[in-house]
Amino acid sequence: MSQTITRRYLYAILTLAFVIRVGYALVTPPFQSPDEYSHYSYVRFVHDFRYLPVQSNPAVLAEELEFHQPPLYYVLSAPLIPSTKLVGYRPLLPLRFLNIVFSMLTILIAYYFASLIFPTRPFAVALICAAVGLLPTYSYLSATIRNGTLATFFASLGFHLCAKAALSQEQQRHARWSWIGVVAGLAILSNLSAIGFASAAGLMLLATSADRRALVQRAGWFGLGVISTAGWWFVRNWFVYGQSMKIIENGSGYLPPPVTWAHEKQSAITLFKTFWAVFGRINEFHYADINRFYWWFVGIAILGMIQYALGRRKVLPRQLTWFFIAAIGISLAATFYYAHNYDSDQGRYMFPALLPITTFIAIGLNTLFPERYHRWVLDTILVAFAGINILVLTRLAAVYWQLG
Repeated sequence: MSQTITRRYLYAILTLAFVIRVGYALVTPPFQSPDEYSHYSYVRFVHDFRYLPVQSNPAVLAEELEFHQPPLYYVLSAPLIPSTKLVGYRPLLPLRFLNIVFSMLTILIAYYFASLIFPTRPFAVALICAAVGLLPTYSYLSATIRNGTLATFFASLGFHLCAKAALSQEQQRHARWSWIGVVAGLAILSNLSAIGFASAAGLMLLATSADRRALVQRAGWFGLGVISTAGWWFVRNWFVYGQSMKIIENGSGYLPPPVTWAHEKQSAITLFKTFWAVFGRINEFHYADINRFYWWFVGIAILGMIQYALGRRKVLPRQLTWFFIAAIGISLAATFYYAHNYDSDQGRYMFPALLPITTFIAIGLNTLFPERYHRWVLDTILVAFAGINILVLTRLAAVYWQLG
């Protein structure tokens, strides 16, 4: 594969991703995606009152369930509230379209990120773009109203900046870490699920510093960037809720169960399914045929990753490898913590770590399949991912049509 062919794949992926997302935005009736009404209520509150809401404890109204969330997405979306009156058939379309824009920009970041870390492997570059652009759950949710899409955008931008710093002389310019800190702060200010990226970036800063002086300078710049953007939010939480990272749910009286193998195993299975394929409020059941495909897809990629590790190849620099592993590990730990303590087994909380996850998948498939089969493998994945989204769109349209 050549760079020219890779760009053609990118154009095809961008086109498919945009059409599929617009399809989801049009097909899904207002407030039928998970938590959309609560996110919309937050946006409208900011628009109507010009200040941030305070969530009661316990929150008993659906309008209040997301009031504890970081505010950046809602502040950016609030000016679009008047435009919802212009589209009578789908009044939420302007707000949904904003997330479509964020997700399309994330696909472009994925392309530049992959081209940076895999400059001689166009197959891996196109595969990362295809996985990010056409991942079914991400495609669906990025066409709805929620703050996670913005967090994924900023976290992806942060991964790109960190990779650029690690692979060039920019890491010697300590002030550059202030920009990484700013992006990390913006990601956290969008959604706390970006904590995996921010924490891993801090660990990378520690691991790549040549001496104590460099470490202090980098940490200072990075901390300045984070505090200047997101610091005020944690201070506000302390004064309002008495805790800097208070997470207030709906007061349903849920008590976390004991930690057991059976419970955590079932939680892991649910997280896997909801990461790859879940599509809204009325169809929270899991499509067995779609999940079966992704079990095979991930299993094959893992076989390739094992072969890559045993062969001690160095496609990815060691410092980036450990950086990505740390980001995925911290995100996964935070997701399990939230699932266990708040009864919310949702794989979408892993989306801020989407670039590292797809990077390892690309490494696995690149290792497992010879170069002469790369076009065939890529075409198969592209058709499968796009086909799954089209299948889901038709099923959703049929269900909503029957419900009127």
